Amino acid sequence: MVWMADPFPYLEGDHDVYFTDDMTAVKPLNHSHDLPPPGKKGRTYICSCMIFMRPTDGAKLVIKKWIEELQAQPWSNVKKPNDQPAFNWALNRTSAQLIK
Repeated sequence: MVWMADPFPYLEGDHDVYFTDDMTAVKPLNHSHDLPPPGKKGRTYICSCMIFMRPTDGAKLVIKKWIEELQAQPWSNVKKPNDQPAFNWALNRTSAQLIK
């Protein structure tokens, strides 16, 4: 990812975690900051390629749950690792605790 300009003016509010939505077209700046609805697999589709976290208890909770989700995955040479589903499960399972 290459930034063509300073991204921080677009990180509005005082949220613990900022990320990109993998399934939605470009949103206006005043869009809802709620998690998008879950997809067919019961979890959201948030891209784990661009994440900004503030050093808060909420962000640390997401990281802790993300690690737990990764450790619970059945990794093998046949089933290639992918951190994005684990990140989405972590967001879904902690979002109620993070919403201010």
